[in-house]
Order: sequence, then structure tokens, then C-alpha cells
Amino acid sequence: MSAKIKKFMMLTMSIVMLTGCGINVEETKDEITYEYVQEAFGNIEPLEELTTLNIGVISAGTHGVTNHLIEKLGGFEYANLDGQTTIFGSGPIIVEAMASGDCEVGLYGLGGILAGTIGQDIVNIGAATRDYHSLQFFAPNDSPIVVAGQVTPSAPELYGTPELWKGQEIFVPVGTNLHYVLSNGLKHLGLTTDDVKLTHMEVPNINTALRAGQCELGGVWTNYAYGDLNNNNTAVMKADDTGTVLLAGIAASQPAIDEKSEAIQKWMELYFATVDWIYASEENLNQAIKWFIEWNEENGIASVESEIVAHMQYQKPYTLEENIEMFNTLSENGDYNKFIVYNIEPLKFYIEQGNYKPDDLDKFLNPAYLNTTFLDNLAAQK
Repeated sequence: MSAKIKKFMMLTMSIVMLTGCGINVEETKDEITYEYVQEAFGNIEPLEELTTLNIGVISAGTHGVTNHLIEKLGGFEYANLDGQTTIFGSGPIIVEAMASGDCEVGLYGLGGILAGTIGQDIVNIGAATRDYHSLQFFAPNDSPIVVAGQVTPSAPELYGTPELWKGQEIFVPVGTNLHYVLSNGLKHLGLTTDDVKLTHMEVPNINTALRAGQCELGGVWTNYAYGDLNNNNTAVMKADDTGTVLLAGIAASQPAIDEKSEAIQKWMELYFATVDWIYASEENLNQAIKWFIEWNEENGIASVESEIVAHMQYQKPYTLEENIEMFNTLSENGDYNKFIVYNIEPLKFYIEQGNYKPDDLDKFLNPAYLNTTFLDNLAAQK
């Protein structure tokens, strides 16, 4: 029996509601692609009994589509796992669904990781994908900042001088990872967010303002950074150029870990096997790109091949080997592993901004909310 996908598109102000004024539930059966199933999952032992696992994902991201590709490749059926996937508009909403028991595991970025750990006792169990390259700030091509060129040695792709940035109005969704990237970028110029004027705006509206010539500086993410926005605008600040590393995580509720550990283990095994399959050949990558575009279309998201190619190149899912290295490599001062470092630095920034409290740092660092058992088990199988 093919797994069913329940699609919830939500957006109300901060939540992207794609289903009008109510929740539109659509159940479909994806066609299983049997020609790939043995290639991708032939070394995986199926569960002894069919088990349901409720999975929460966000559309348009590589972490969400990797889970979708498990279904497209026939992995859920092959492994005797009934993966019930629900699509949400943001990570914090997945967290709420996990806290209420509607979802048992989830894939989401920084916002979900912090809100889940600190607010709902959700447990982090792995790293899903890179989630920072598409975080970029744009300015019109004729902007003085663009004309000034790239003149900052510590951030070679950063345009403009401190004098040109100081006092600028910048459109950005305040309190998000873009806000954090902006702060990191300004440090390279010897500035802080107090030296500029922040105007809060959602990313789709920033994209529109940039296109209409009504925005001198604006931050975008996902497809927007890789599309035709680049025709009349220039990316003047990029997350990776500023030294920012962010990720989308793999998380589970503690009740799910207690009651469905074998199903979670199998799902993670399928996830990493899918990552390996995607990048095993150019043919596989091209097929994954095609399915990614189709998945976006099913979810009401317009995208073109060049955008998706960029996503698959720069926002690549983490392999099992990369996870093992990330969770076993300590930071320079030896206090935390890389997963903690990549999340604790932005958390410190949000505490400074008043989005979180100082005590929340201790909550995030509580070992109870970082469980490497599933990764350790997979590593032992290698």
C-alpha cells in the first residue's frame, strides 16, 4: 500500500496559508518508481510490521523534498513504513503539531529548532540539510552600494563601504535567520543593526518591492535568491560569505522516541539512503530536480529548473557521514559539537534582540534535547 500524503498549506500573516480561509486536506497516492527502489534501498531491512509514522515538513526546501523523494522512490512501501507526510508553512507550526501529537517527527530550520527545543521539549536527532546559502540581501544594480563594488577583504562578496551602508533602510523579516545574517554581515563593515534602519516585511513582499524598484536593500530566501530577481538586482550580502552556517534539523517528540523508535530509525535510514541516491549520478540528480519542480507545482509554488538546480547544489542535504562528523566534532573551545555551535550562536543573537530569554540558553544546552542514538545506530551499521 502506497503511503498517503496529507497536504496542509497554511498562511495567516506569519504562516503562509495556501488553502484559503480553511484547511484543505488533499490525499493522494504517489506512483511508486520501482526501477529505482532496489538501487536506493536494496540494503535496507524492512520493518517486521507495518508501522505508521507522522512526518511534518516544509514545502520548497531540500529537507522537505528529500522526504518526498523517499515516497517517489518507493522507500516507504519497501521498508514497510507508512509515512504520513503533512506539509506546513513554517517550522514553528510543525513544532506545535509535534507537541500536540499530530506529528511525531519533523524536518525544519533554525526557527523550528529553537522553538521546538526551548518551547516544546522537542528532541534534536540529526541534521537534515544546509539552510543558509539562499539567505541573501539584494540591491538595485544602480545602487551606490553595488557601484562601490566588493571592497571588504574579510567578506569578499560583500558590496559597499561602511559609509554607504550606514543609515540605510533595509527590508527584512525581523527576528528571523535573515535578521541574523544581516547582523553578521554588518560586523564585517564595523557596523551593527543599530547603524541601519530595519523595516519589517515578509520575504514575498520584499521580493515584490525589489522588482518594483521600491526597495534599496532587501533580504530574501529560498527560490527568490536564485531566480530572475538577479536580472535587475545584485546580491550584496550572502550568508555563506559572512561566515554564517545554518541548518535544517531532524527532530522527534519524546513520546515518539519512546513508542516508535524502530520506525524513526528506519525513516532516518531511508532519508540518508535517499541523499546518497540523489548524488550518486547525474541521472539521479536530474530526476530528483524534476521531481522537486513537480512537488513545488503540487504545492502551489512556482519554480524553474535553474532555481532548483541551485537549491540542490548549494542547499544540499547532509549525508549520514556528515552527520556523524558534525555530532562528534567539538567546537574550537571544546564545549559543544558543531550542531550545537551552528544553533547556539544565532540563539545568543536572538537573546540580545529580546526574542529569547537568557535562561533559554541553558534549556537549549540540556543534553535531554540532543539524542544521537539513531545516528550512532546507523554509524554502527556502516
